[in-house]
Amino acid sequence: MAAIPLPWANLLSNTGRPEILNAIADIEGKLDDISRQSIVLPVADHRYKALSINPEDVKCVIIGQDPYHGIAKIILESGETHSVPEAMGLSFSVPKGVKIPPSLRNIFKELNQGIGCSAPEHGDLTNWVGQGVLLLNRMLSVEKDKPGSHNKLGWQPITEALVSALSEQHSGIVFILWGNHAKSIRPFIADNGHTIIKSSHPSPIGGSCNKGFFGSRPFSRANEALANLGKQTIDWSLS
Repeated sequence: MAAIPLPWANLLSNTGRPEILNAIADIEGKLDDISRQSIVLPVADHRYKALSINPEDVKCVIIGQDPYHGIAKIILESGETHSVPEAMGLSFSVPKGVKIPPSLRNIFKELNQGIGCSAPEHGDLTNWVGQGVLLLNRMLSVEKDKPGSHNKLGWQPITEALVSALSEQHSGIVFILWGNHAKSIRPFIADNGHTIIKSSHPSPIGGSCNKGFFGSRPFSRANEALANLGKQTIDWSLS
């Protein structure tokens, strides 16, 4: 059974939200039952990977929807084919070797247009996490090949509580909200000197990416806000 990292558990407890820890335990029990009949993604060890960053180190938060629900095949250096989950516990991110999803490809396109970063050959965003970026999905699990299957499992109050506690205890964070699911977390961001950057979702479905995402300059705006706060800016490039 997976467990939320201790610094985040302490953050919830210290801000008067111990009931959220009970809610997480309840969901973990449900996932244990579900996993007997279905494949749950990401794998349990990666369920809370977004929270591997300590709360006090968070400078920017990018909110996603739910994890990728597919299993990809990658070719190893040996020439063997290996199956890996697309979901790795970080919003929008996929492991190296996995085909870059359309939304992430559009994120890289905006990154190139906005600050001139060349599009990488992979979709692993772990380097951003190391610089203080919290890549948090609204839902932290999904069943294989069933998008949105855990939307009613109870994750929303948990991620809302995490964002609320973080924004109360730490000031001057940049929140990047793409699309309505991400924007729905806005009421839970405390008024504590934060910067909110909103636009449409980068998904090409329904032309969402052309309705305000392209040209919104989220990455340069995030760095401008961090610089104004005297914080180290983020190197968004990925090699």
